[in-house]
Amino acid sequence: MLNAIQWIRLAWTRYWGDGWYQYLLLAAVLYLIIFHRKKRHVRQVLIFSACLLFIFLFPLTAKCIFFCIGYTVYWRVLWLLPLIPVIALAATEFVRSRPSKVTQTILLLLCCGAIALSGKDMLSANSYIRTENRAKVPDEVAQVGNMIRAEAEKDGLSEICVMADDHIVSFLRVYDASILQGYGRALGGLMNGYCYFVFRLMREPEPLNYRRIAWMTKGSGCNFLVLHVPDDKLRKVTQFGFVKIGDVGAYSVFQLEES
Repeated sequence: MLNAIQWIRLAWTRYWGDGWYQYLLLAAVLYLIIFHRKKRHVRQVLIFSACLLFIFLFPLTAKCIFFCIGYTVYWRVLWLLPLIPVIALAATEFVRSRPSKVTQTILLLLCCGAIALSGKDMLSANSYIRTENRAKVPDEVAQVGNMIRAEAEKDGLSEICVMADDHIVSFLRVYDASILQGYGRALGGLMNGYCYFVFRLMREPEPLNYRRIAWMTKGSGCNFLVLHVPDDKLRKVTQFGFVKIGDVGAYSVFQLEES
């Protein structure tokens, strides 16, 4: 239960980020409750919002949703929250309640300004990363895919299977769909039991058990392994038949020599 609460808090933080829309939402809800709660359409919007927030914040329902979509993307549940309709409804009711057209115009401009200043510019720094590949995946993933594809073609391999961490596997199939993987993002598309244990081993805190990762990868049937291996730990990987074919950023790319 404690883990569920922690992930709920993390999801809430991830969704709102550095913006102030949650406070605009709170102000809008309070305004609608105090001044317009008797209106039917206002009650419907508020009841729906309250039900969704209860589902999101209640640990038991959160656990059920974790099971269905995964805890790492739980924040996406808040996409269902009618954030824009609630804020727009409160602003509309607030402006419309003023008799003067001049006052309404000034308040409308102020409301639009508050909405604009509460968010974050989509084109601001660190929101997007320029890539050099047409698939628009991180360049290091494209480089890993190119390296593996070139090595496989040189050795005449008819099938490529890669074992890597969540960052690589999330984008590698997007870049090259012909490259198979032992598992997808968050353990999706699990190939066999060996792959499951490699996934768990790769998610352990440093230092990783490179010997077991290499042994399990070989047993899984995958012929390429992508992970960061310090130079003093290379022997723990190469003793199972893996040969280092190159480095891409922080990652080392290995090929199973026996394949």
